[in-house]
Amino acid sequence: MSKMKDTKEWTVNAPWGRVAMISWGDAVNPPVLLVHGYVDTAATFIPLVKELPNDHYYVAFDMPGHGKSDPFPPGVMATQLCIVEVIRLVVDDMRWDSFIYLAHSMGAVIGLFYNFVHPDRISKMVLMDPGPPLSMYYFDHYDPKEVYHYIFTPYYGDYKRYNSNTPKLYSYEDAVSLIARNRKLTMDQTEILLSRALVPVGDMYRFSMEPRMKFILNIPVSEETLHTVLTRNTQPTLLLEASRSNVVVPAKSFVRTIIEKCEALPNYCKIKIKGGHDFHITNPAVVAKHVKRFLNSKICVASNKKCKL
Repeated sequence: MSKMKDTKEWTVNAPWGRVAMISWGDAVNPPVLLVHGYVDTAATFIPLVKELPNDHYYVAFDMPGHGKSDPFPPGVMATQLCIVEVIRLVVDDMRWDSFIYLAHSMGAVIGLFYNFVHPDRISKMVLMDPGPPLSMYYFDHYDPKEVYHYIFTPYYGDYKRYNSNTPKLYSYEDAVSLIARNRKLTMDQTEILLSRALVPVGDMYRFSMEPRMKFILNIPVSEETLHTVLTRNTQPTLLLEASRSNVVVPAKSFVRTIIEKCEALPNYCKIKIKGGHDFHITNPAVVAKHVKRFLNSKICVASNKKCKL
């Protein structure tokens, strides 16, 4: 593991508050925007950034209501399209004409929608295990009743809880143990993740994530439109897939069909990474090796498949 790159933190102003930013490296280098996934923060990329080369400028942000970013105004639930707008604000503030997009999980799916809405801004994409969040679109199409009871019933049934300012408090050890257990990570790995996710309250801690952000809704599109979004105006793309899939059984064929359609594109490369959904944390050196090759080569080395760069 190399020495950590120069790190800077600042905020970007948005209509609802501040978006917390963090960067690694030299701003004169080609920019890479890092976008985290569901109930996570920008800290999720720290192990990977340590392994990536110094010839790019890595910038990440905490989604609203996550990490150090202000939440959206209280009330209705946010959708993934809301985060597409956050990306637009961040990119405009950075004054980037083009940039590389690297994201994990839900952040990967959101990036595909951003790329569809704002074509030609992203020059290359690295999508880390987008299968699990894509699988949630299966239920929108084939089991909307399940979606309703899974999301809307608990949220509006306990509305005050999810919009209150009385968070649960934990000891530091209990907070680390809880996340380590839920995400199947080591204590050291979990402490890195929680470096942007815990707020001290006296001798105790609270999670900075707003409880309402557990209910970020999918974008309401048909299956046909979803395929169009994922396969039109695509940039050279490296899709890294976990060897241990978290995709639930009913949605596996749905996700497989989507990814196969993407793989048929001439500028797509898929590589399977050993590990679970958080392989960018548990296996960062291997991930960095593939990312480096993809960013600096016109050929996807693992598959020997030419990409249109």
